[in-house]
Amino acid sequence: MYLALGLLGLTLAAGIFYKVSAGRGRSIQKSEVIDLSRIGAHKNGSPVSKPGKSATLLLFSTEYCGQCPGVRRSLTQIEKGSAGVLQAEVDLTDRLDLAARFNISQTPTVFILNALGELTFRVSGVPKQGLIQQELTKLGIK
Repeated sequence: MYLALGLLGLTLAAGIFYKVSAGRGRSIQKSEVIDLSRIGAHKNGSPVSKPGKSATLLLFSTEYCGQCPGVRRSLTQIEKGSAGVLQAEVDLTDRLDLAARFNISQTPTVFILNALGELTFRVSGVPKQGLIQQELTKLGIK
């Protein structure tokens, strides 16, 4: 009986933690330059090799991700409204090596790269409303 209540409490706590932390993101302290051509980034089916002039919004998705199309549309809207911002995508369906390298455990995952292609911010899950724009503002992009 006590074991069942303990497991129930642990499961409930884990669920609350996941719900609160999903979509919030985190800043990256140690910058890593991401080579977009090496990881197979694309935009509308065309390969992407250079980061955006101001920033790059890099969406990691899979074929079976139900929330990825909505996130893609949101990132495209941000791209259209922000000068120098590029939105690109990487399909992880057959790229478990990339998922392991970047420690991606769920899709969608969004990386924000600065103009040099350095990773500055990442969010796993659907980004909370306004979060991506807030991070772009920190990079000096309006």
